Amino acid sequence: MQRYNEDLDFENSKILTMDNEIQQYIAKEDDMFTSALGLLSGMEMKGAIPFKTFKTTFSTHLYLQGFYNSRAGDIYVKSRFTVRANHSQLAARVSNLYKRFRNPAYDTTKRIDLDGRDFIEHPNAHSSIYCQDYNFPSPISDREIIANIIWKRVSDDIIIVAVHPLTSHPKVDTKDTNAVIRGMFHSVFRITQLETGLSKVEWGLHINFGGHLPKPLVYNFLMPNFDRVLSHLQAYFANSIRLSDLSLEDGQLLGEVLVNQVKRAKKKGDWRKSAELGKVGVDQFLYISVAMRELLPRYPWLRILLHTIAMNKVRVAPTVITALSELKDDDAENLGKGMLTIILSNTEASAAVDHWIAQNPALEEFEKEQAWMRPFFVEIAQYSLSTSNFGLKLRVFGGALLSTIDLITDAYMTFDFFSNENEDQASFGRLSAAFIGLTMLIQIIISYGQNHKKTSYFVQDAFYVLIGFKSALDAYRVGSGLEREDHHVLSPLHEMTFCRCVEMIFEAVPASIVQIYALVVSKERKRRALFSILVSAATIGYTSSMVSYDWDTSSAQRKKAPSFYGFVPDKALRRAICFLSMLFLSFSHVLLRTFSCALLAITNFNWLMWYLGADMVLFFLYKIARNDFHYFVPLNGALRFVASFITRFGEKLIVDFTMMIHLRNPNEVGGLPFVFSVVLSLVASFVSVSVYLGHYDGEEKIGGGDLQTVLITLSTIWAASLIALVSVMNKDYLRTFYNMDTISDYNRRTVLDLREDQEELKALLFLDHQDTYKKWGDTILKPWTLSSWDRWEAEKPTWFTDAWIEHVPNDYIPWDWCVKYKKTKGRIDPKKRRNSTSIKELFGREEDR
Repeated sequence: MQRYNEDLDFENSKILTMDNEIQQYIAKEDDMFTSALGLLSGMEMKGAIPFKTFKTTFSTHLYLQGFYNSRAGDIYVKSRFTVRANHSQLAARVSNLYKRFRNPAYDTTKRIDLDGRDFIEHPNAHSSIYCQDYNFPSPISDREIIANIIWKRVSDDIIIVAVHPLTSHPKVDTKDTNAVIRGMFHSVFRITQLETGLSKVEWGLHINFGGHLPKPLVYNFLMPNFDRVLSHLQAYFANSIRLSDLSLEDGQLLGEVLVNQVKRAKKKGDWRKSAELGKVGVDQFLYISVAMRELLPRYPWLRILLHTIAMNKVRVAPTVITALSELKDDDAENLGKGMLTIILSNTEASAAVDHWIAQNPALEEFEKEQAWMRPFFVEIAQYSLSTSNFGLKLRVFGGALLSTIDLITDAYMTFDFFSNENEDQASFGRLSAAFIGLTMLIQIIISYGQNHKKTSYFVQDAFYVLIGFKSALDAYRVGSGLEREDHHVLSPLHEMTFCRCVEMIFEAVPASIVQIYALVVSKERKRRALFSILVSAATIGYTSSMVSYDWDTSSAQRKKAPSFYGFVPDKALRRAICFLSMLFLSFSHVLLRTFSCALLAITNFNWLMWYLGADMVLFFLYKIARNDFHYFVPLNGALRFVASFITRFGEKLIVDFTMMIHLRNPNEVGGLPFVFSVVLSLVASFVSVSVYLGHYDGEEKIGGGDLQTVLITLSTIWAASLIALVSVMNKDYLRTFYNMDTISDYNRRTVLDLREDQEELKALLFLDHQDTYKKWGDTILKPWTLSSWDRWEAEKPTWFTDAWIEHVPNDYIPWDWCVKYKKTKGRIDPKKRRNSTSIKELFGREEDR
């Protein structure tokens, strides 16, 4: 602790110097700054260095990118992020970063070099020289670097801290340097004070350890180490923020700091001590954070709450109705257990926290007093979701187990069909095998489109498809909070939805119809066939319900379109009833629909085709008449028509056979067509039974009484489930089941509902086809982009990328910027885009640059 206080004294003196010193630099020092700024400018040149984006520890990093030239041994790293500190404080911390940093929470101890001091020399008040050792695993030789840290205030708002490489120093050259190779370290921090109380940091690094290093060492050790440098920098200032100054963004950052502290503490022991060590990490965080030290005397129960969550042991807990002012340790423990329990019923951490706060009145009071607490607990919930004893594992393997059992039973029935000497039964086997193979093929195509820029990722996904665990992999990615990476075309949630819909359309539903057909016409009705049919219906019902549930409870979707997403209630009991109602509703609907189609096919297959065809044509005519046929993906020409046809065709089948409630979205089937399709499917079930009894005369014909019993039983389950769903859902969203909005109307309302600070959600609209906003974009979107573009170029928000800019129409971009983009090749001229239609383009264009 004494060493840590010495560091604080050192930095405080440096801040005073920066604020008061009359800066006088010799020519050699000015050359160092020129060299440092040249390094930063070179890294910002588009395409100059083929950077690779790495995962970062803190979400407040806009990016951390690196590149390793293995032939020359050069490592380049760059990042840009903001910190809640003034530029003098930040510059002092950076100047002290490489040789000090003794905050006891991070267990960081630096070797005392040479004569007992951390720095070799302080040539003047704005300059320090240090030597750093790097101990690599054998047989790689150890390395060392010598560098001169120098700072300069170039304006009232900007301070530059440069780290310039030195080739030698008398105090280092006299050391015993057996088997030590001297490297080169060149770095620069440009720190800009912003009006909002933040400082923007632009960081560039070029390091060479004296030649080639193995790639695994660079990518698995050195690159993460650079990330830790920035993470410590962020955490240092996050822990310094006072309670009264905490913002929403600070709450998120503090949540990440706590999670990292718990992770670091747990690494000190084996799994048997994990729970207790997690509590130690919480206590360290509560001690180090200035805001937490201020908050804890007022709310001492917060420590017990965080302890309970950190232990990550799921237990059933009652809803806490105690008022905030009367909360005790027992209540806090129940709150923690309740949060972990709620995570079991949510795919996203933000949705779990929304549910948790809404369920406990004390937490709603707490949020009113401390607005930062929601994003703080979202970060903690995300960690709990991915590490809980049951949480993510239950959600992943629950759905995956059903899908796997369904695949196994379908495969078993396929072999059973083939083993039958009856040729008709063998034909059923061929159909079932074709459906399974077609499903896998389409999922592999989706995986290729999603990962065609990263072959290794595609191979991994294809392997999981072939062994039947793709649904588990998708659920894990969504549950872990993984975001869409640069090489992805779809978000993890979209990919999971697409793959599950493919399973339903091309395997589960048609296989169920075939098996029901075979069961009805067979003289020997086997129980295993009935079991396989019920498993398929349960899998379809679970998948359909889970997709609707995940989309509606998604915090991101509720923020993006609050007028549509939100029919699932927040209270735990009502939410559970809502999900079970959807499950049994879909389960009974699947059986009714597949049973009726099988009966109609047995009676007269042509009649079934005419009915399904007429129903589908009627739906397509409705979409075309309302200019709503084309899907909103950014494709053009024949490719857009094909993609729209396949999507609309698939959506209609899913609604007809599974009653997936999510597809009432105007972007998909739409409210009124959804209700019409469901009612028509229900009526068709009764009609098909009547047609079967009146026109089929086969020897194995099922009696009317048995059919009526099946029909009435399934209809009763269907009706009871619908009543239960309507009784517990948020009634404000009943209108979404019969609205007639087009895609354009829906997106216009969505944009108008967004707040001014939700620019990223509004910007996502440009990734869709222009038809989505063509009717109203000039009056709503165009003024917004023209007035905001200069600010976006200055602030560089995360979504403001070249890929996004390419989707914005030219007349929505200020003329000066359009000209600049074309000159610097920062933006592709739409006229130069390729006209070819490859499979890659089906999932997203890859532009010629």
